[in-house]
Amino acid sequence: MAESERILFRLQHLIPQGFNHSTSAVNPPSKPSEPKFIPAANPGDPEEWTFPMTWGSVAAKIWGPPDGRPVFAIHGWLDNASTFDKLIPLLPKDLRIVAVDIPGHGLSDHYPPDISYNFLDCLPAIERLARYFKWEKFSFIGHSLGGCMAILYAGIFPERVEKVVLLDIVRVETTRPESMHIRLRKTVNVLLKLEQTVIAGPEKPCSYETAVKRNILGSCGSLDVEACRVLFTRGLRKVEGGYVFTRDRRLKAAPLLFAPKEDQLVMAREVTGEVLIIKFSDGPYFESVHNYEEQVEALRVNSKRLEYMEVEGRHHAHLTHPERVALYITEFFNS
Repeated sequence: MAESERILFRLQHLIPQGFNHSTSAVNPPSKPSEPKFIPAANPGDPEEWTFPMTWGSVAAKIWGPPDGRPVFAIHGWLDNASTFDKLIPLLPKDLRIVAVDIPGHGLSDHYPPDISYNFLDCLPAIERLARYFKWEKFSFIGHSLGGCMAILYAGIFPERVEKVVLLDIVRVETTRPESMHIRLRKTVNVLLKLEQTVIAGPEKPCSYETAVKRNILGSCGSLDVEACRVLFTRGLRKVEGGYVFTRDRRLKAAPLLFAPKEDQLVMAREVTGEVLIIKFSDGPYFESVHNYEEQVEALRVNSKRLEYMEVEGRHHAHLTHPERVALYITEFFNS
């Protein structure tokens, strides 16, 4: 890359928008502009939305009638809102489903330099969107990391959450005191290394076939070629020389956060809405089976109803085999 191109890249991607020599570091962020949306191209298709935040914009695709029952759909780590493209058309038509690209994923903006991803930042983002839509009560469908954020929100704001569908997850992966210093040390080193790759310039393009192989390998075989095609509608961008992923490269570093089991058990007991847990038979537990079951029992304490079922499939079965879960989710929302 020529030096002029390298400088241009840094100006476009590494220096905050609106920066100039007279901007003070203590100035408050500017007021976000109004959301923008593109209407659905055909009946039954989703609308495309962009919601401004103080640091950038969050993208989303919205399904269903404006006066439908409100639902947030939140995807997993390194995926995007298209993870629900095969599932949502099989669900009740009176649901207003807002499928969000988590910051740094899909078509959402990346966090500015020196701001790392810890995903608890999703909680105020959910609240901002709920207030924009004037939703007093709503539900969640969350896969993997998205389910973690959904159940945390339901424990923090239990009076606002009616139903939660957890796909192959029950909580944030727990952290242990005896290994936290090792985890955080490793994360800091990996994060700084990834930052340097971003500063060095754009991601090296690859072929479409290579992108598919990387995605399937990264999912431990949970994704297939068709699932990659669906995710790539928001997760892959064509550039000169091939394709690059739209997600922030820094997401490959583990989040800098504490998530002790005891804290999450307390919040699980605060959940009052109805909960549906769908465990995929060949999906990971992310923790010991004993701890997993302990979390499920904590969710039973004050939940109006908790249903637990196991469905055949790997971690992305909701995308590769949506018909296996659609009926259960439909019955859960309609009961």
